[in-house]
Amino acid sequence: MEKFKEYIKRIIKLISLEELHILPGHLAFNIVLMIVPIFSVVGVLGANLNLNELLTAISNNVPDAVMNIITSAINVKTDNFNLILFIIFSIWITSSGCRALISASDVLYKVKSSNAIKKYLKSFLMVIILFLLIGFIIIVPLLGDFIVNFLTDIWGISIFENIYHFLKYPLSLILMFILIKTLYVISPNIKIKHKYMNNGAFFTTISWFLLMRIYSYHLNNYSNYNLYYGSLANILILLVWVYLMAYLYTIGLALNADDYFIRVKERG
Repeated sequence: MEKFKEYIKRIIKLISLEELHILPGHLAFNIVLMIVPIFSVVGVLGANLNLNELLTAISNNVPDAVMNIITSAINVKTDNFNLILFIIFSIWITSSGCRALISASDVLYKVKSSNAIKKYLKSFLMVIILFLLIGFIIIVPLLGDFIVNFLTDIWGISIFENIYHFLKYPLSLILMFILIKTLYVISPNIKIKHKYMNNGAFFTTISWFLLMRIYSYHLNNYSNYNLYYGSLANILILLVWVYLMAYLYTIGLALNADDYFIRVKERG
C-alpha cells in the first residue's frame, strides 16, 4: 500500500512539470493529423480484405463519434493513378506525428535533439512500425478465427473457441504494451535498455485502456455534445479524446525519464 501511495505521489509530482503543460497539446495536434492518413492507407491497402474484425476491435475501444471518423477514413476511395501519391502524402503526415513524439522525448530526457536527417529517418522507422502493428492487429484476429474454427471442426470441441475469446483482451493489452514500449524505446536521442521502459509503458497501457472504456461510456450514455456544437461535435470529441491520450502518454514518458535520472544519480 505504501508503494502505491509513493507511486501516486510521484505521478502527481510529474504532472506539475512545466513540460506536461505544453507537450500533450503539441502531441495531440500531430496525432490528430496522423489518425485519418493511417486508417486511410489501411483502407486502401486492405480494399480486398475483410476489415470487419479491425472495425469491431476499434469500435469496442473508442467513442462512437471517433469511430465515425475512422470508418470514413478507412472507406476512402482512390484510383490507381493517385494511389502512390496518396500513400506517400499519408506517410509524410504520419511521420510528422512521430517527429513530435521524438521531440517530446528529447525534452523530457533533457538531451540535445538529433539532427534533422536522423530525426526524419527515425520518424519513418516509427511509421513503418505503426503500420506493421496495425497489420498485425488485422491479421491475427482473422488467423485466430480460422485456426479456432479449424480445430473445432476437427475435434468437435468448443473449448478452443472459449479459450480464444477469453484471451482476446489480454492479448490486445499485451500488443498495446509492446507498441507503446517500442515507441518509448525508439523516440529519445539516447540509448536506453528496453527493460527500463516497462514502468512508463505499463502506466500508459493501463491508463489508455481505462480511458477508452470510461470516456466511451460517458459519451455514449451521458454527454450530448451535439446539442451545443452541432456538426462540430465529432471533431471536438476526437480532439478531447486524443488530447487525453497524449497527456497520459506524456506522463508515461516522464515516468521513464524520471527512472533514467534516478539510475544516473545512483551510479554517481
